[in-house]
Amino acid sequence: MDLPLHPELGSWTVLDYLALLWPDVAQRAIQGLFAQGRIRSGERPVAAGRPVGELQDLVLVGSLDGVPRMYLGNPTARLGIEILHEDARLVAVTKPSGVPVVPDREKALGSVLGFLVRRELEARRAKSPADYVRCRIVHRIDRWTSGLVLVARTPEAERRLSADFEGRRVKKEYLAILRGVVAPARIAVSCPVVPGRKGKMRAELREGAGGALTELDVLERFDGFTLVRARPLTGRTHQIRVHAWAAGHPLAVDPLYGARGEALPAPPAIERLTLHAHRCELPGDWEEPRAFECPPPADFQAALAALRDPGCRTPPSGG
Repeated sequence: MDLPLHPELGSWTVLDYLALLWPDVAQRAIQGLFAQGRIRSGERPVAAGRPVGELQDLVLVGSLDGVPRMYLGNPTARLGIEILHEDARLVAVTKPSGVPVVPDREKALGSVLGFLVRRELEARRAKSPADYVRCRIVHRIDRWTSGLVLVARTPEAERRLSADFEGRRVKKEYLAILRGVVAPARIAVSCPVVPGRKGKMRAELREGAGGALTELDVLERFDGFTLVRARPLTGRTHQIRVHAWAAGHPLAVDPLYGARGEALPAPPAIERLTLHAHRCELPGDWEEPRAFECPPPADFQAALAALRDPGCRTPPSGG
């Protein structure tokens, strides 16, 4: 199969170029084509890192039949994903609770990435190749957490964002409704979050144990519940959920890390994980805009409105 060569993309490596042409094919699957010698130029295998502009032709031996494609979801399904901001570097989206960031095994609802890829493929009908985009996931939030997700739009943005997330230079803020009335104005939880059983993580509670760090700042107190701003200063799977449990105030609704013992009532108006990714700020060396916010969705706001009823309020204490 002869592949098109677009001169305006001549500076791209062959690997990034093919990833751009085929946004619904996983990059590891494309790398497999190179390993099999199926990507050729001048009848010889071509290196993945070679610039496209150096090639006279580009050929895929055989076809893409049999190469796994991303599940893009049902085109008629209304997932509730919204675009908050989009520019040449990245796209910021709001993810509803229940929708995964990337396709999962269930393949029932689709995903954030599937939504963006489908959107891009539909837009290509009126685009020139120079404007093609391959969205690249650089960070994730739990399926049952709502809120902000940042997605890179170029290989350069992907590398830069990934390095900033890994280097802990991105400031992340969540809103969380916790069980119980948190007395101090701030709780700092510092303990390792390590793999546990049955897909759960656990807090390693021992003297002198460092590791993951989360700050919980009280915003409002209610009768039996507290709204906090959670700032994970490190990035571990389920970190906020595990650290809230370790602090003695698990999320008000959390099937994995909820309160021990008998089942306790949830806050009014909400039945899913009471965690929302609210804000993300990139380091100062990023051009503006570099701070993004995602308002809480309707069910989270409804729960807060019910808790703000005079009968649910608890007077402030300890700050």
